[in-house]
Amino acid sequence: MMRAMRWLDRLARVLVAAVLGFLGLPWCVDLLVDAVRSHLHPPQDPWAVALGAAAGLVLAFFKRPNHLLHTALHEACHALLCLLTAVRIRKVEFSDSEGGAVVHDQADPFRGTLILIAPYTVPLVLAPVLIARMWVHQPGTAREVLSGLCAGLFITHVSGLVRNLAGNFWPPESDCAKVGRPLSLVLIAGVLLLLSTWALVILWER
Repeated sequence: MMRAMRWLDRLARVLVAAVLGFLGLPWCVDLLVDAVRSHLHPPQDPWAVALGAAAGLVLAFFKRPNHLLHTALHEACHALLCLLTAVRIRKVEFSDSEGGAVVHDQADPFRGTLILIAPYTVPLVLAPVLIARMWVHQPGTAREVLSGLCAGLFITHVSGLVRNLAGNFWPPESDCAKVGRPLSLVLIAGVLLLLSTWALVILWER
């Protein structure tokens, strides 16, 4: 019985991934393409964006990630979605050498999926900076600093996502395996496309 239930759960997740992939991903791609076509000009703060992007690339390719910080952010995303979905957190732990975990009450499949996939979809550091940049319209140092931070943090977010997937996609006990690898890929791709559209509109809007 338990094996049959597991197979039904896996089948349901594959079907959800197929529906979202065929219906949701093309819509996300269209949004990004329309945003690119509407912003074929330099960003509002071109030098700040260029310097921020360059700093993000340097950090992504030439600096080893801080494992303790990476693990803390990973578990913070799980914890944040527990709070947002009203699932009680029992314990949060993380370390530099042994990874981390967020122990919480049992959740239904929908909320459980959101909690599991959170570290791969939630831009925990980037989102607050993007929101701040949305509210700063006047040219000046504050806007330039925020623009540079947005560009750098976007690249850092993508590189962190790649590292996260490289280490957590295939192990059978990983978050992606529990969510279902096809569904994980669809959700991650969709959110990344929407995040790219959001960042582009904010930095390139006139």
